[in-house]
Amino acid sequence: MKTDIDNKNEYSPEFIPSEAGEDRGVYYRLIALWVLSEAMLGGIIHGLKIPVSGLVVGGCAVICICLIAWYVPKKGAIIKATLIVAIFKMMLSPQAPPPAYIAVFFQGLLGELLFWKRRLYAVSCFVLALLALLESGLQRILMLTIVYGNDLWKAINDFINGLTKQKTTTNYSLLIGGGYVLIHIIGGMITGWIASILPGRIAAWSRDPANRIIITTKGELTLPVRAAKKKKWLKKGVLVIWIVLTLLYVQSYYKIGTPLLPSHVSLKILLRSLIIVLSWVFIIGPLLKQLLHYWLQKKQARSQQDIQQVLELLPVTQQLVAESWRTTPGTKGWKRVKASVKKILINALNPVAAAKIFILSGPVQSGKTTSLIKRTEKRNDVWGILTPVVEGKRMFMNVATRHLSEMEAPEEETEVLRIGRFGFSKKSFDRAVEVIREAKNKEGWLIIDEIGPMELRGEGFHEVLKEVVAGLQDDQKLLLVVREGLAKQVKDVYQLDDAVIIHHIAVLR
Repeated sequence: MKTDIDNKNEYSPEFIPSEAGEDRGVYYRLIALWVLSEAMLGGIIHGLKIPVSGLVVGGCAVICICLIAWYVPKKGAIIKATLIVAIFKMMLSPQAPPPAYIAVFFQGLLGELLFWKRRLYAVSCFVLALLALLESGLQRILMLTIVYGNDLWKAINDFINGLTKQKTTTNYSLLIGGGYVLIHIIGGMITGWIASILPGRIAAWSRDPANRIIITTKGELTLPVRAAKKKKWLKKGVLVIWIVLTLLYVQSYYKIGTPLLPSHVSLKILLRSLIIVLSWVFIIGPLLKQLLHYWLQKKQARSQQDIQQVLELLPVTQQLVAESWRTTPGTKGWKRVKASVKKILINALNPVAAAKIFILSGPVQSGKTTSLIKRTEKRNDVWGILTPVVEGKRMFMNVATRHLSEMEAPEEETEVLRIGRFGFSKKSFDRAVEVIREAKNKEGWLIIDEIGPMELRGEGFHEVLKEVVAGLQDDQKLLLVVREGLAKQVKDVYQLDDAVIIHHIAVLR
């Protein structure tokens, strides 16, 4: 099965890692990341007044769309995700202007179109990123032209030419606008390249246990605080000013009688911008927003189940973002951002954070039990059975009490469970089963060491494991120790579709 696409130019469902491709949760986690980038990251950038907000937020959106195309290769998946993101944008950022929604829908529709045939993945990523970020740059220039008019660009040219005292006039506004668009084109090319290689890189990064993050609590969603609503009297005052300015502008522009406003270019630009901005605030914006919200609310009623899935994942995803940043203290600046994003993507697409069942797999006698004994010492939230070897004999250890009992059957015992040349005491197994049954309703971790050939043929811990899996609660996590080569078989036999196979006990902390 192919997971690294650094040198791939085509893709199809068989290229997708089976566990990710079959996990609907990956789809909703990617949507949750997209929602947070729009609502949380967009809010922060908007608050800081960063002029390239579309470059950053748009780049994150493009990467989310490309990952959805890779991990959920179904027609309609991208446009459905786009609609859900727009609904959450309405819910979490109701003050967002219509152009923000235009950008979201443009990115989603373009992504759905480019990935429709599910071929040429790298090329589709590149074209999507290039066009999406180019649209973001052009939208900003278009809005400036609408608000301030062509007089803005003329004023910029006159100002800079006046400073430089050139004999020939240079179109500096064209250079500034062209440079701004060029930044978005370069950003689009870089984003497209990154998006095209990410699935392969994520597969490689996931093999490092140090990149794993465990989120054990659901938490609550917190977003950037928005400014309080303006007082009604202030809004009415601004409305009166807008009406007066509009009447004066119309009177002076059409020369109805003697113009009351001066004809100075700078003043004309200022008045025009004020009138257009306030027209947007009082008429155009509210009307478009109301129509858009009405349409999205109708869609919201039909997508309640999907919205609920994403809503449940948002707090955990936000904690994942915070924890990814917290666990990279040794780096600074861009390197820390890069390391944090790496952890976010690894844990969102390989959800240890959301998992409740873990399968610790490794070769026989590789130190799995010994490591667990050390890690569980002096803890009051771990229960179950471990099977250490003490003075050459296999033993059962009660994790909570550290009590030991012999696992192998004495010669006089008649009821013996046999695996190869080994004979195990059924009485000892029954006592170990009781320890597990007594612990199965306790909060914390439950360890069963180990699940192997005996259980797969219906003996040993077989029945009690089925009971534990069926009754696992939200405040419980299950860790199964399985020898190398049997992990997938154990998942299939006990229907542990959501279990995460690990090779390191870092999850137990």
